[in-house]
Amino acid sequence: MVEQNFLRAKWQADRDRQAEAQDKLDLYMDDFEEIIKTKMAELFHKETVGRLLYHVNQSQNILKRVVNEISTLYKTETVRSTDPESSQYQGFLESMNIDVTMKKINRYTNLLNESLLKVGVRQGKLVYDIITPNICTVIQNEADPTQADAIVYMTTRVNTPGSKDIRYHYWSKDGDYLIYDESFQIVERIYDSFDESGSLAYPYIDPETGLYLLPFVTFHRQQPDSTFWDQDSGRDLYNATVATAIKMSLFDYYFKVGSFKQIYLIGDKADIPSKQILDPLTVLRGTGEDAEIGVLDREIDMEQLKDAIIFQINTIINNYGISADQYSLVVSEMSGRALKIRNRGLLEIRKEQLPIFKAGEEELFKVTQVVNNVHFPNNQIQDSAEFKIDYGELEIPEDPMEDLEHQTKRLRSGIISPGQFYMHFNPDIKDEEDAEKKIAENLSKLEKMRIKYPNLDDALDFILGPGAPERRPAAGGEGEE
Repeated sequence: MVEQNFLRAKWQADRDRQAEAQDKLDLYMDDFEEIIKTKMAELFHKETVGRLLYHVNQSQNILKRVVNEISTLYKTETVRSTDPESSQYQGFLESMNIDVTMKKINRYTNLLNESLLKVGVRQGKLVYDIITPNICTVIQNEADPTQADAIVYMTTRVNTPGSKDIRYHYWSKDGDYLIYDESFQIVERIYDSFDESGSLAYPYIDPETGLYLLPFVTFHRQQPDSTFWDQDSGRDLYNATVATAIKMSLFDYYFKVGSFKQIYLIGDKADIPSKQILDPLTVLRGTGEDAEIGVLDREIDMEQLKDAIIFQINTIINNYGISADQYSLVVSEMSGRALKIRNRGLLEIRKEQLPIFKAGEEELFKVTQVVNNVHFPNNQIQDSAEFKIDYGELEIPEDPMEDLEHQTKRLRSGIISPGQFYMHFNPDIKDEEDAEKKIAENLSKLEKMRIKYPNLDDALDFILGPGAPERRPAAGGEGEE
């Protein structure tokens, strides 16, 4: 009985973990109105909640913005290759647009702490299926709980009218792939370790260990310490998003309350026609010695509430390495160098993610290789193929005038050549000699224009403004670069 209660508690804990993951996913998808309403019901009186329900505001989705900002690994071009080159693998990458999938994986992992990528075959092609923690259960290894001995994930045809079928796909390192219905009755045996005929033998074998290989790769937000799932990280971002949504809802409600003055009427006999609600110009009558009519002007400190919202947003985004300037989109007022300094926390997060995702991509290649070679023996990926991946550098916007001044100083200091100077601003030119010919040609044209138009330099100074790089007079002339 104790064992049953313990297992029931573990099962419920896993259900709670899945529900929490689903709430985070709903928030990320901008589908969190019910979450806001539920939180309002906890914080306010029932009658107050009834008034606030008409003003639910989801406009400031901090969680979505932060997750997208810190998921930078696949915002630039990622180059994958094998040595020796595999035409089958390169063709697969091109057909399935892997960077789109990995961008989602990067975001879901930062959002949910873990996400799984399953390598499979569908309609005669290799496919990658994303499995999120809200539909997945893992049976952890006894010796190492950070590893999975079995993975169970749920599928359902939610967008098919009339269909309520739920299927549970069970993969085990013992060599099983079974599909269960909603009552956990086996409906299909794909691979079965108990099949004595051998026709359902498990085909995926790890070439390094000789053991069964699950066709899944798990991406963790951070390296797990003692358990497979990281259930706790990220709650601060979730709670801050919900709290901000409630403050925004209050802001909208108070704006309505403060925008309309309430009429009051005092008297021995007061006559307030029913039309007053529909037509504020209807005459009100009050009789008696102390009869009085007026309006109530509610004094609501909207600035204080606005400051509280801004403080809430700035506090949480700073925890994730994002500057307030970047969140408020004031990029044009800051140079690229200043942005790098302000967002060094964001760059550090990217640096921490790189080795984790690089190891995940290497494992993904190995699993892809095994699955491909089982199902496509005529188009195998060589066993000797070595996987390589190169992540592009994150680009931070630079102020054009600041960049020009910086490169001009490098040119005058002899750090770069005239050809390299030109190639920096015209990357389409790949040859340094061609670049030097082009810059000499442009300068020659400019000199001819100066002779033809004596006021050209004054016009250029006016256009470039005070922040333009200094023009130095050359020997034998004025106004030369």
